[in-house]
Amino acid sequence: MIYISADRRINEFCNALIRSKRWEFISGKTHPSLRHMSKGGFKTLIVSSTPSNNYAYEMMRREYNRYIRAFLIQTGVIIA
Repeated sequence: MIYISADRRINEFCNALIRSKRWEFISGKTHPSLRHMSKGGFKTLIVSSTPSNNYAYEMMRREYNRYIRAFLIQTGVIIA
């Protein structure tokens, strides 16, 4: 288990993505990030290591869900 964020929910979510072997952890200068490693993947999720508000987890999940929907539409798995 990698320590990514001070928020327990963000940390568990990011570690679950890393365990799926489809996301790669990248340590940056200011913020860690996760890069999608699948064929046709084009997104890097920026992770807040010290979130300043209570909605950081919800915002990250929303950004992830929007990306996954766009990725599945782009690859032709679902039709919008």
